[in-house]
Amino acid sequence: MMERVFIDTNILLDVLFEREGYQASMEVLQLGEDGRVKLCTSVLSMANVAYLIRKGFSAGELAATLAQLEAMLEILPMNKEQFHEALFLEGPDFEDNLQAVCAQKAHCSVLITHNPKDYVIRQGLSDLTTLPRTVTPEDYLLSTK
Repeated sequence: MMERVFIDTNILLDVLFEREGYQASMEVLQLGEDGRVKLCTSVLSMANVAYLIRKGFSAGELAATLAQLEAMLEILPMNKEQFHEALFLEGPDFEDNLQAVCAQKAHCSVLITHNPKDYVIRQGLSDLTTLPRTVTPEDYLLSTK
């Protein structure tokens, strides 16, 4: 079975804005394009990307960019149960709790982000027993070689 890899919002923004160090993020996305892994992200990430890039793009460019991302990634839904599960986790950022729950429910084994410290999440009162391993793009690439 192909590994399912959750891509955090900041990885997508790296590539779109060609931010410093974006090459590693691009290489991770290329693994998906090459069929070596199944890339996933949340509908929340897509909404965040759309919000952050909309000012620099026309409506047509925005739609084309989002469609291109959609072709590369499985867009995972979020629901009320995931929201409630994230509420009971203990982590520094609720949005990251949501992302981690979304990734876990979609059977992603790894979550790739530039902010792994934001994903130091404890079980708290949650029923979740495991969350995906959280790594940077660089660390993930090293693990695939």
